[in-house]
Amino acid sequence: MKVSDLAQLLLDIGETKIRLYDWQRRWLDDKSRFRVMLKSRAVGGSFTIALESIVWSLLNPLYTTILLSYSLRQSMELFRKIREQLSILKDKRLKLGEQTCSLNIVNSESRTEITLKNGSRIICLPNNPDTIRGYRADQIYIDEAAMFRNDLEIKAAVIPIIAGKSGRLSLISTPKGRRGWFYEAWVSSIYSKHKIHYRDSPHITNEDLEGLRNTLSHIAWMQEMEMEFLEELNCLFPVEMILSCLEDYQYTEFTEIKTSNPLYAGIDLGRYRDSTIIIVLEKAGEDYLKIVFVKEFVDVDMVYQREYIAKLIDTLSPVRVLIDKTGIGIPIYDFLVEKHVNVEGLTITQNLKEAIILNLYNYIRSRRIKIPVDCEELIRQLQQFKKIQDKTGRTRYEAPPGWHDDYVIALALAVYAASNPPQQARIKEIWRW
Repeated sequence: MKVSDLAQLLLDIGETKIRLYDWQRRWLDDKSRFRVMLKSRAVGGSFTIALESIVWSLLNPLYTTILLSYSLRQSMELFRKIREQLSILKDKRLKLGEQTCSLNIVNSESRTEITLKNGSRIICLPNNPDTIRGYRADQIYIDEAAMFRNDLEIKAAVIPIIAGKSGRLSLISTPKGRRGWFYEAWVSSIYSKHKIHYRDSPHITNEDLEGLRNTLSHIAWMQEMEMEFLEELNCLFPVEMILSCLEDYQYTEFTEIKTSNPLYAGIDLGRYRDSTIIIVLEKAGEDYLKIVFVKEFVDVDMVYQREYIAKLIDTLSPVRVLIDKTGIGIPIYDFLVEKHVNVEGLTITQNLKEAIILNLYNYIRSRRIKIPVDCEELIRQLQQFKKIQDKTGRTRYEAPPGWHDDYVIALALAVYAASNPPQQARIKEIWRW
């Protein structure tokens, strides 16, 4: 029986009504030792490797499968998919000839590991080379491999794990530029290649695609849906530079931030169809900044926004808050500045924008800022942010035409607040009668 036939049988027994696509069958039946899957977003890659890990664990007693993800959240999401697929088999029975087998196959389960009754283990881990070392594995999956900030360290840790057992290795991802282990694998002759376009997965509807086209920039669409390994022409922040600043941690609600370190905030207020973005940084060292809070408002009443920001400032007492008070930002700035001496407004001219963006660039280039790996919209906007020289020779820093840079501006304002002295201290006169 083919692996794909057994996988479909398990889905049928679990009454899922899921029929495997042709590309999923090709992947499941590919027994190559080294495989790479280049895929559009949302085609079902994580579901497929979760299902495959269960099938191989059932077929091979004492089999060890490790699934690596670029973040703890992504690792837990992949682990959830495995648990869900195993749960639908619980209390089901499979008849093979004269024998009837129970599919209540889980022996034990922890936060990151499932052990089956035949001794096989499925282990989900986040991106940490030190955590991986010490394991021996029969099969390893690297999920969203292009997003790993330290992929060459991961590669150095992974290869010895499978070498001793002649194990299998699979890399799965959408592309993130022509860099890193994933790109090397795709252009290599060693790996068996699978290219999965969104049209190969009929569950992605035309309505879904239209929504994505309206949401993603042209660059993001070509990369994440059309699977293009894009050249980083005119990009101010190359992917490698951005990934070097990513760390696997979760930012929280501002009411849960507990630190004695100085805090700084940057606020880019929404205009027309733009969002309002708030980013708070913690100055954790002499010249080291860490994002501890991110908030986006879309189509939210401006009165609510100003009250929310005022509460944030009262709660966190940041050393300095910089607000882009250009245009629609003026009323909110006027409201906040009356109540908070640490609020400053900037009217962003072309020269000032260049100054705050280049200041941010210096922090990212020198790895003096830490960005949560799951802050996907900020990462996406940084990646597509351009340095463009017009016909007059003047340099502009901006998002591609028609797209957003509000996360970038909010971050640049926060970094500028933390790294530059106030332009002019505000003095409040108190009259005593």
